[in-house]
Amino acid sequence: MGGKSYSFGPFRLLPCEHLLLRGDVAIPLAPKTYDLLVALVSRHGQLLTRDELMHAIWPDSFVEEINLTVNISLLRKSLGEQPDGRQYIATIPKRGYRFDASVIESTEQPIEGAPAAAPPLAAVPNPVATPPPASETASQSRTGLKLLAAAALIFIVAGAAWVLYRRLASPNSTSASHAGAPHAADTGSAQARELYTQGRASLSRRSADGIQQSIEQFGQAVAIDPNYAVAYAGLADAYILAGSYGNSFLAPKTAMPKAREAVERALALDNNSPEAHTSLAYIKLTYDWDWDGAEAEFRRAIELDPKYVNAHHWYSHELMAQGRVQESHRQSEEALDLAPENVIMNEHMAWHHMMAREYDRSIAQAIKTIELDPNFVQAHRVLALDYLYTGQFAKSCAEFQKGVELSHDDPVARAYLARCYALSHRQADSRQILDALVKASVERYISSAEIAAVYAALKDDKSSLEWLDKACDEHASALIYINVDPIYDHLRRDPGFQKAVTCVHLIPLADESTK
Repeated sequence: MGGKSYSFGPFRLLPCEHLLLRGDVAIPLAPKTYDLLVALVSRHGQLLTRDELMHAIWPDSFVEEINLTVNISLLRKSLGEQPDGRQYIATIPKRGYRFDASVIESTEQPIEGAPAAAPPLAAVPNPVATPPPASETASQSRTGLKLLAAAALIFIVAGAAWVLYRRLASPNSTSASHAGAPHAADTGSAQARELYTQGRASLSRRSADGIQQSIEQFGQAVAIDPNYAVAYAGLADAYILAGSYGNSFLAPKTAMPKAREAVERALALDNNSPEAHTSLAYIKLTYDWDWDGAEAEFRRAIELDPKYVNAHHWYSHELMAQGRVQESHRQSEEALDLAPENVIMNEHMAWHHMMAREYDRSIAQAIKTIELDPNFVQAHRVLALDYLYTGQFAKSCAEFQKGVELSHDDPVARAYLARCYALSHRQADSRQILDALVKASVERYISSAEIAAVYAALKDDKSSLEWLDKACDEHASALIYINVDPIYDHLRRDPGFQKAVTCVHLIPLADESTK
């Protein structure tokens, strides 16, 4: 059947088909993110309060307001800016949001071959909660029995999926599974276990929509079983990545307190959880800048489970940030040895070599990672940085551009492309991206550290230092690498730069070669 559609800018929104098209290309959106877009567009030009949107998108669930903030951020990333530079979704301070673009409404037939939109979850009958009355016919009773049998089958499949997942996530697996299998106390709920498994898989994609989906999945898991410690650790990791280097779409001051709340709950339930101690360590490292506290938590996690991959992985980040290159290499190798086919661990090994300025080794490792997953944005980013710092500017900008495309125009990806343009004598192109990022940062969170790095590449030292001060105020996680990031080499003797270094509780290095 047909239905109402909406056109705005280069987009068409077809709620009956559950599609958002840019031209003829479908834009993937998580279900709740899509529902939010429909709610806003269908009442374009009108203010929708936060309470109205929360009730419309999560009518039968108790969820925190941060879920709305996250989904608004994801929509802005997917839509980009209007031709005049304005966001499609305007924030009305302290009240809500408004879809702030010209919209044409029309009625049309569904696109031929497009899948029918799935009914909302609330509309699916629950055979357990609403058993048929005695007056139902025998045929309807048989239908009820079939539904019960289907539910039992789902339970069995979920359990089988969990067993398979545990095998894939084991250190001896040759599959490209996510980093870190669960080790804390299990749950008696197959549904919560399945949601946890899905959350880890979503998180391993390292994309904005994957992280948002993982927040929802872990949140549902702990709502079903409030004593499921490892799911709280997963929720903490999701918020950490939502507000940290390379993935940030939430301000650290929004994301990290949520991460801390989740990890404290996990530790209250299971103080011997290596996942939770690793999560706490990373919060201490990237947000608190508590280097000793972070290292103690990483060591505790590894003591609890020497085979927990993510503990070695994230610990190596701290060691590299401190200039302890050989120790970082040992932890990176340990993580890769435990998960040799894991895409994230392979990319991390390339990152380690790049930060250690072993560019030939990094290039080979990055290429290997891209062969494992051609769509993994971070691997293209590391390869692009290798090319950039070895003077291969055309290759570098091409890889950064690929990252922009794969991430659907993510601001962090665009900031890296601007760095490449700046260092390859395309300053006008760099400035164009930079000006757009600065303008967009008024409406949405864009890390000040990323903007500071572009200014540094442009050799606009005054502006770079100003944005580093802002990054310090917002506790941008990228600042932990300030002593080892090559983009800042020319600034190391500047008193203003050394002030930024001390902001993250590091000792300034006057010269990179002193590491």
